[in-house]
Amino acid sequence: MTRTVDVDERSPQFDSSRATDQPTSATHTRAKVRTFVFTFGIAFTLLYTVLERLNWPLFTYQPAVGKLYFWLHRPLGGEGPPMYWYGWIVNAAIAALAVGWIATNISGPWLRRATVFCCALAALWPTALAALRIYITDWATFDADFLNSVWVAAPPAFAGAAAITYYMPARLAERAWTSWLLIVPIGGLIVLGNSLLIYFVR
Repeated sequence: MTRTVDVDERSPQFDSSRATDQPTSATHTRAKVRTFVFTFGIAFTLLYTVLERLNWPLFTYQPAVGKLYFWLHRPLGGEGPPMYWYGWIVNAAIAALAVGWIATNISGPWLRRATVFCCALAALWPTALAALRIYITDWATFDADFLNSVWVAAPPAFAGAAAITYYMPARLAERAWTSWLLIVPIGGLIVLGNSLLIYFVR
């Protein structure tokens, strides 16, 4: 008899623990979906801008002849103007899916640190490139054609972004994180709009 009472008294505890587990797992899933959606949206915007600037389409479509070429294809005689933006879109979507998947599988502090690093890199890379070009143009006595490559600014930009990420306090990164979620894609769209301006002002 006492065993029956004990079982009856214990069973509500198991039920209540199951009831509390379900909302927790649902909340956890919702948080992961939210993280993925935000990350994908921001990463897609930035990656599309970068891929457009570097002209790295996954494929090139030639509408005049109905042909599809892998990667970047310069038009041949009689093929007409190529369409690269479909390739940029697919390339950016694949990369953004990968970034979103990574974001949902790392911890919150690491996600915020990664955001700080990417934001710092996005600001420092063009700044370092512009500074190098100005400095070399003013002071160099040699041919500085290598500065036309965007990769020349990569080492100082990566080093600066790593230093900022390392020394930024975790609390400040957490506080600024939401603001960066809005500022960074807007900045990317401004850069993209500026690069496409020539097509609208002809």
